Amino acid sequence: MGKYLWKLADIPEQKLRELMSRLNCSRPLALFFAARGINHSSADTFFQTPLQGLGDPYRIPGMKESAKRLWDAIRIKEKILIHGDYDTDGVTAAALLYWVLSENGADVSCFLPDRFDDGYGFTVDSLAKALAESNYKLIVTVDCGITSLETIAVAKTRGVDVIVTDHHEPKETLPDAFSVINPKIHPDLSDLQILAGVGISFKLCHAFIKYGRETLCLDEKFDLKDGLDLVALGTVADIVPLNGENRILVRNGLKVLSKQVRPGIRALCELAGLNADIKASDITYCLAPRLNAAGRLGNAKVAFDLLNTGNIIEAYRLAEQLEDFNRKRQSKEEAIITEANEHLKSKMDLKECCSILVSGSNWHQGVIGIVASRFAKEYNRPAIVFSINGDVALGSGRSVENVNLLDILAECKDLLDRFGGHPMAAGLCLRTENIPEFNKRFEQAVQNHTGKKLAIPRLDIDGEVDMSELNGDFFSLLEKLEPFGYCNSQPLFRINGLQPFKIAPAASSHSRGFLKDKRENILQFIAFNRNVGTLPSQSLWDVVASPQINKFRGESIPQLQILDLCQSEQ
Repeated sequence: MGKYLWKLADIPEQKLRELMSRLNCSRPLALFFAARGINHSSADTFFQTPLQGLGDPYRIPGMKESAKRLWDAIRIKEKILIHGDYDTDGVTAAALLYWVLSENGADVSCFLPDRFDDGYGFTVDSLAKALAESNYKLIVTVDCGITSLETIAVAKTRGVDVIVTDHHEPKETLPDAFSVINPKIHPDLSDLQILAGVGISFKLCHAFIKYGRETLCLDEKFDLKDGLDLVALGTVADIVPLNGENRILVRNGLKVLSKQVRPGIRALCELAGLNADIKASDITYCLAPRLNAAGRLGNAKVAFDLLNTGNIIEAYRLAEQLEDFNRKRQSKEEAIITEANEHLKSKMDLKECCSILVSGSNWHQGVIGIVASRFAKEYNRPAIVFSINGDVALGSGRSVENVNLLDILAECKDLLDRFGGHPMAAGLCLRTENIPEFNKRFEQAVQNHTGKKLAIPRLDIDGEVDMSELNGDFFSLLEKLEPFGYCNSQPLFRINGLQPFKIAPAASSHSRGFLKDKRENILQFIAFNRNVGTLPSQSLWDVVASPQINKFRGESIPQLQILDLCQSEQ
């Protein structure tokens, strides 16, 4: 076997034949659908994603009242403040609401916290900063606020109404706000609990437009669809499930994004080397890292201003700033990884350890989360990276499948000043002097939870196919299966008995070439971080690969991206 555990989806042959018959589709397509729980009745809604498929925004409690409150603020000329967050989801959520309100006559401003000066969320300090700038009477939080009970209580004593829009997990007690818009506090809204912060912001904008039309406040020419580019950016960047309403929002949003109507989007895409056909993967690997870099190394307001500017010259200036932030982010990331790898080699026995724990003086706090994520993925074990600043160490952790990071940290909480996050990602703070003891306790806790047996990284495979089944008809349908991402991964198949040939290196550590089966069916392949050229040339190989269309110099070439392979038994 290769680097991974290969897990084929358990799909009864009868179910597969029924899908193929009812949908009049190929076996690979039926495997793709069956592995994702899509049946003959839901396949149409998977392919057809009209905006009419979005639900009524008033379905979310507090939405209609919030829309009315916003229109009332416009009518009496109250100043409105939007409080966002410094990641792409928070920035796009703020940019979307700002665009909708300002286009409809609102006197609106935006506050995005500084990661280092303000920290995360809607805090008492950020409220004080805002009220020192202007006499706001209405604040709308986007992508934050659900746990800001103290801040909202203070705002209430100052005569400020707060509309909370958030998608994060609530505490047992909710803030005493004008309204709290979060599907996660309503069990009957389970279908909307997948929305990102920008998705909730879009729902508020939808309600605002709907209420405006109902009460004749709104110019009929205003089209909310023009803001779907921002929704696609934030939704894909926040790695939420790309099904349900998210699929509708992102699929339609990518069409708007590809038109590059906003000067900021046009400038950002050009500097990132993207063409007019933007995919979800382009957001993940090109656009989101650049937008996130502003909040990681500088001020997220640069990203916000880029998304809202109407001036193309200003757009290129701001996009260049993001490029600079991103280059610095990459440089700092590589420097930390180099130093951390030296620590791993000299101080840790990876054969014995079930976790990765590294620390360094003044490592950049905006980058340590990325480093932790890379280590967790590379070594397949929980990883925590600490930045030591004098007596205090700030850490960022990432986990792997079946290891709940919060449960592990809870066993060490007496050593921590604070911690929080999700089962797969967390932040923590402790005294520097406690790091050695924490490292011992954390490692022991991971060993106790895993029995010292970390799971082998797994590839969830849609099914086994013949090369001949991956024909032109199948490749022509690939685009209709997009957008790919969390909960709608690219098709992944096992193909047996293939022979690689005409293999050549690609970039630094990749390889490309061709694969043929015993019937002389041939497909081009690409393999990242793997030198296929070192394999025995006369051997046959079983391959796990994802079918793709490689668009290069105006041509669309079918290819397989190899994720893993092993020598055939036959």
